[in-house]
Amino acid sequence: MRKVIFCCGYFWISLICLLANSIHVVQKNETLGGIAKRYGVSVSTLQAYNGISNPNLLYVGKKLKVPTGQVKEVTYVVRKGESLGLIAKRFGVSSGDLALINRISRPDLIRVGQKITIPLSGSRRQAPAKLLDSSTLSKLNSIRPTSGKWQRIIVHHSATPIDDAVNMHKVHLARGMKNGLAYHFVISNGSRKARDGEIYLSNRWKGQLDGGHVKKQAWNQTSIGICLIGNFEIRPPTSKQLSALEGLCEYLMKRCNLQANDVTAHTLFHPKHTVCPGKYFSLTGLRRRLYD
Repeated sequence: MRKVIFCCGYFWISLICLLANSIHVVQKNETLGGIAKRYGVSVSTLQAYNGISNPNLLYVGKKLKVPTGQVKEVTYVVRKGESLGLIAKRFGVSSGDLALINRISRPDLIRVGQKITIPLSGSRRQAPAKLLDSSTLSKLNSIRPTSGKWQRIIVHHSATPIDDAVNMHKVHLARGMKNGLAYHFVISNGSRKARDGEIYLSNRWKGQLDGGHVKKQAWNQTSIGICLIGNFEIRPPTSKQLSALEGLCEYLMKRCNLQANDVTAHTLFHPKHTVCPGKYFSLTGLRRRLYD
């Protein structure tokens, strides 16, 4: 396998390809589509491989490189004035696929110089591994987040090594919280009833209600609360909890138009009041995974 980098007046691209390429000299009345069909490759592959921005502008005598192996993907560098939709259309893929493959949570905010991986026809690149099981995804997909309401995700720990969402709901009701469980989501450590890494969706998320997990009501109105069972001042969260948290944050970021920097920790809002979610929880590590 080798990596080939091209530059033309319109854009920079790099291609991951196999084997070598042959040369085709364009003849009178030939089209890029006809040439692609003749060699058994896609038009977008020929376009990308030769740096052609407009497939309709071919001229007689132009030499085209035709891959004899399989071109798998293109790395495209965004230029001024371009959108994800425009780039997707140029290469014959959906903007949704590009957003998923490149983990772009805000398709409307791509930037000049940003590198976009584009799968070419017949060699579609797999999206990032799914961290949420089908049952959890089904539950999440059944709920439509209130547009514009959620501005951040705040991570907590329960500070109790053994606990579960149902018990926490009862405790919070007893404290006078009319909606019970203060958080929108709870991620179990497997210590009681729920399995390790299992995500519990509270009635607050199902009803798109304000949280009760931070001091100021203004923050509760705009912040999604996620609590991981455990005391992370004593020991770190389990690997399954972290995977579930990463998957849940990725999902919520996409649905609520949030960025990795919008994922934060309870202690950052109350530094003199709490150490939640504890010294063994790494917000930096979580954000780094969300940026990848």
